[in-house]
Amino acid sequence: MELYEFTKALSTLCDFYERKEPKQSTIELWFGLIKRMPSEPIPWIIKKIQETHETFPKNMTAAFWGTYSEWQQANPDKRAIQSFFDCSDCSEGLIFAKKIIEGKKYSYVFSCAKCRQNHNQNYPAMSRLELMENYEVVK
Repeated sequence: MELYEFTKALSTLCDFYERKEPKQSTIELWFGLIKRMPSEPIPWIIKKIQETHETFPKNMTAAFWGTYSEWQQANPDKRAIQSFFDCSDCSEGLIFAKKIIEGKKYSYVFSCAKCRQNHNQNYPAMSRLELMENYEVVK
C-alpha cells in the first residue's frame, strides 16, 4: 500500500463518520504500521469498517489489520501459500489469548516466541508460558 492510498482511505472514513482528518504526522505513524498491507483490499476494508463500526475506530491500524484478516479469509486464493510445522505452543505461529479486565473481555494475538513461524511484526512475540501468567491462552 502507498501512503496516498492510505490517506485517501482515511479521508473517506473521516467523511463517513463526520470527523476531522488526523494530522499528517499521525497518518504517517499509522501508515508505518500497515504499509506492508496490499492495496487491493482497501475498498473492501473501508466498506467493512463502515458496516461494522458505529463510530470512527479508536485504533485505526488494528481496524485495518483485523478487517484485512477477514478479507484474506474471504479471498483464500489471494493468499500466499505457507506451510507451517507443528509447534505445541501455537497455531501456525500465532497464540490467541483473552483477558477479562473489570468485567470486559479483551482478545489478543501474539506471535509465538518459541517457533517464530509468523513473521508479522504487528504482533508482539511472546511464549505460551509468559502469556499464561497474565492471560487465558486459547488454542
